[in-house]
Amino acid sequence: MNISNLTPEEIADNLQMTFERLLIPVVDSIGQIERLKRRECLTAEEVELLYGLKASTLANKRSRARGPEYVKDGDKILYRHQAIKKYLDAKAVRTAE
Repeated sequence: MNISNLTPEEIADNLQMTFERLLIPVVDSIGQIERLKRRECLTAEEVELLYGLKASTLANKRSRARGPEYVKDGDKILYRHQAIKKYLDAKAVRTAE
């Protein structure tokens, strides 16, 4: 596409379509993260999205009675925000500075 052959309206339309294509997924992701922050409990997959702890790592740690505290209701495993934060705080490495 040669931009010099486009009218200002066509350029504006192309820019709008490009911005929408690029920004809508970002806005959707931000919305999802904000919704997760407001929930009391999270699934392992949601913990992965919000805190970066892999769901598979959480499952592995659960099987060895390690990792963050969780709630088990039947087959459902849920994590509270404060349990994840406490777990991450306990893993912090203190430096000399």
